[in-house]
Amino acid sequence: MSTAGNLDSPSDAVVALRHAADARVESVLNQMTLDELSALQDTLFEQLRMGLPPADQIADALERHSADVADWFRAREPHSEAVEVVMLLVALAVAIAWLRHRGTPAPNHRLQDAIARVRDDQVYMLPIPRCDPCFCGSGSRFRACHGRPPMAVPAV
Repeated sequence: MSTAGNLDSPSDAVVALRHAADARVESVLNQMTLDELSALQDTLFEQLRMGLPPADQIADALERHSADVADWFRAREPHSEAVEVVMLLVALAVAIAWLRHRGTPAPNHRLQDAIARVRDDQVYMLPIPRCDPCFCGSGSRFRACHGRPPMAVPAV
């Protein structure tokens, strides 16, 4: 059994490092202005316009806006580039929504929750206003795009 200072396995250490990195990027995003967050989001959309480029190319583009965000992106697992991009787009969308609609940075637990929902494949439950544009850049409202809950399987 694991205690606060004792990790059971190398995978526990990796998870702990990942959570620390997520907390750092959340702090950085909460310190950015609405214009800085929007510029970072636009950079990601520009990189994705022609498909999913290599992670190094995305990180280099992110570095022009924030070295901390680029470092977080580089530290993620290389085989999950698409998930990394979605996590960052979602965190940006939540941070932007809070600044736009509430005039205050999003609480860290909101950004942590958003990143966890992407990991758990529950993007429809993100804390993004349903009438806001979808984080994916489709131009659709969130409720009509990724905010639509999955259809329940009918009972037989």
